[in-house]
Amino acid sequence: MAAKLNRETIARAGLRVLDVTGIDGVTMRALATELGVRAPTLYWHVKSKDDLFRAMAIAMSQDAAALMTAADRRAPWRECLTRWAHALRRTMLGHRDGARVFAGTFAADPATFDVIESVLDAWRDAGLSLADAALRTALLRHFIIGFCLEEQTLTGLSREPADDAAMTADPARFPLTAQALPAILATPADERFALGVRLMLSGITAT
Repeated sequence: MAAKLNRETIARAGLRVLDVTGIDGVTMRALATELGVRAPTLYWHVKSKDDLFRAMAIAMSQDAAALMTAADRRAPWRECLTRWAHALRRTMLGHRDGARVFAGTFAADPATFDVIESVLDAWRDAGLSLADAALRTALLRHFIIGFCLEEQTLTGLSREPADDAAMTADPARFPLTAQALPAILATPADERFALGVRLMLSGITAT
């Protein structure tokens, strides 16, 4: 088994462990058990837990890239960027604590670069310089990851006993907040994300 190990095999096993245990359960020992090898064997391929997370992030990035077809990448600029945002979100949400693993990493692999090339080209179609396109790509990526981080955290909290008092505001002191909270809480995450992407694209191009 050890002879067949490589970074991608280990990364995929790491994602399987992640789905079962969450991020805190992803250890070299748990990974070795999943792969049927001894833990020291893994260090020939991943140097540390952080390096393992980088490999897992690359695997997720490859999955996100696979969700985008050639037609998606040739679509009009706004449509291309929107499809990228939704593909990246779908991939992170496809794994328990996926956003926590993905955050703070950069997946430097050909599949990712292929998509980023299309994203940058889409911004160029919108009339931006390459420098501006690069910054806006990074900002949009920050929004996607941040949204998914909070979405998965809130999903985890929803499994705990509800504290109704924590989700209400005193209407006498905070009348606008008291009226707004029910609408915020009742709006599905898919709708909030779609609105966020639209606002990001509108605001970014306007500036």
